[in-house]
Amino acid sequence: MVAFWGVFIWKEFKSEPAGTNKLLGFMFLCFIAGLDLIIAARLM
Repeated sequence: MVAFWGVFIWKEFKSEPAGTNKLLGFMFLCFIAGLDLIIAARLM
């Protein structure tokens, strides 16, 4: 959740190069995928 605050509330990456947004999106995608894998492993 801290990453969401940093990106969307405090806008820490506002002045970074254009490709940064793609990397941030990939970071959030990997984070959600990791949470999904943890949940799936716990259910098995």
